[in-house]
Amino acid sequence: MADANKYFGTPDQQALERRADLLWQIVKGDPRYSCHGRAVALIERGADDVNLQIALAQIQGVGPSPRLTPEVMQSRKTAIEGAGLATDVYEHWGGNLSSVEIAKELLARRALPVELSVHEAGRDTTDEDYKSLDVLTQSCGVLLPSSGFLSGAERPAVCVYARTANGDAVGVAAAIAENPPNSNETHRAWWGMLSTAEQWRGRGVAKLLGAMALVAMAERHKIQFFGTGIRAGNTESANLCLGLGFSPSGLLDLMAIDPMTMSGGRMTK
Repeated sequence: MADANKYFGTPDQQALERRADLLWQIVKGDPRYSCHGRAVALIERGADDVNLQIALAQIQGVGPSPRLTPEVMQSRKTAIEGAGLATDVYEHWGGNLSSVEIAKELLARRALPVELSVHEAGRDTTDEDYKSLDVLTQSCGVLLPSSGFLSGAERPAVCVYARTANGDAVGVAAAIAENPPNSNETHRAWWGMLSTAEQWRGRGVAKLLGAMALVAMAERHKIQFFGTGIRAGNTESANLCLGLGFSPSGLLDLMAIDPMTMSGGRMTK
């Protein structure tokens, strides 16, 4: 799997995705861990599980842990930084089947600009298309998950993108069922990666593609809950999510980062 997978972003980010891919082959049957193609994450949420998160960061460069209470997040953050690692925190936003209904209503009354065609990542996606998607997401400060996850080969997924007549990707969104099938969170999916080329912004491209991903994941894979991380103060992403029925969950996504391995200090924006 690792040899066939495609990795994206900067050289540091590509190396992160490769390490995550290799680690996932070892731990993917363990319900304590999840992955959507960028890094293996810890979904054990006790304060005492911090050593596992630190180990993930030391192995991969980044050790994510989503949906922590503020109290557990702060306890872990203190321990992680005490171990010489950096941290990054996102507010966790959630959507459910109500978001899917809102997405359906949006798609019934609005369409993408007629100049664009919609495509979905899969087994037939070409290297040229992946390269175009990588250029797009990097320009938006977003890291494209590895191809095995985007295409649905590794976990159930939907990645939809809009392309111009000359083949340039100008918008993308994805949802990936990141939790293993034996996890009690198997009906949850990560949703996001919304990116739009600068010249196409303001025309609802990302929101419409995000709506398509929500509907397809719910209908094809019986996903009931969706989650995404938003950095505090990112009002543009917050407003887009509000428009699709997402809301702050009161939980936090915590990243442990090994600054020696991840010199940029962040996995994605």
